[in-house]
Amino acid sequence: MATTMQNNLITPEVLGAYLDVKLIDAIKLTPFMEVDRTLQGRAGDVLTLPKYAYIGEANDLGEGEAMVPVALQASTVEVQVKKIAKAVEITDEAIMNHYGDAVNEIGKQLLVAIADKIEKDCFAELGKATLSVAVDAFDKEAILDAQLKFGEDLEDGMVIFVRPEQFNALRKDADFVHVEAGARIVSGHYGKVFGVDVIVSNRVAEKQAFLVKRGALALIAKQNCQCEQDRDILRMTNVYTAHEFYVPYLKYEDRAVKITIG
Repeated sequence: MATTMQNNLITPEVLGAYLDVKLIDAIKLTPFMEVDRTLQGRAGDVLTLPKYAYIGEANDLGEGEAMVPVALQASTVEVQVKKIAKAVEITDEAIMNHYGDAVNEIGKQLLVAIADKIEKDCFAELGKATLSVAVDAFDKEAILDAQLKFGEDLEDGMVIFVRPEQFNALRKDADFVHVEAGARIVSGHYGKVFGVDVIVSNRVAEKQAFLVKRGALALIAKQNCQCEQDRDILRMTNVYTAHEFYVPYLKYEDRAVKITIG
């Protein structure tokens, strides 16, 4: 009779490396936000992050006239480091009987669980945007109304995050441009309207949508994803855990517009 040995299972080191490589790719928001790993290894569960005010446009200057320096206005915001975790328990019977590929499925499920939570928190940060617009119904005109909040600063690449029912309204429009599968920038990207990439996500709250410029969001990773494994010798089960310390952070509040519908 074959015996399930410890080396037949996924080791925490292998599982942790797998999650580190795949985690960022599994989050739809990743291509549009800054991922900062510079604070890894530093102690503390509260981070103080800087915010700088614009110094204003340049002034006219006459011949021989001295410039008047202005001060760079900086403010700070304190953010709490979040800890999230998920655990999976599997019996020896489930492994030995080869019911599917149960051991590798653990890695995939933990990946999805951690990524889902991070993505949910990032969308919650988008809800803090200082720019907002209210529309009676969602259609392509809502995108134009949201873009107006950026004033003349329309050169930056933009994406709009919508729910499936909102996407359904957009793709019926003649101005909707479908993209081929190979041209998609992220899962859920199906087309463009007025040059704005349309991303479909169930993470968007009902009666909301978000028009976002790249770099508006930041994800500060305090450490690599940590995985551990433990053996319950009495019940003959194996427990795998994964946890992550991070901060989702709306770095530029004026680079996101919250659209409220109805």
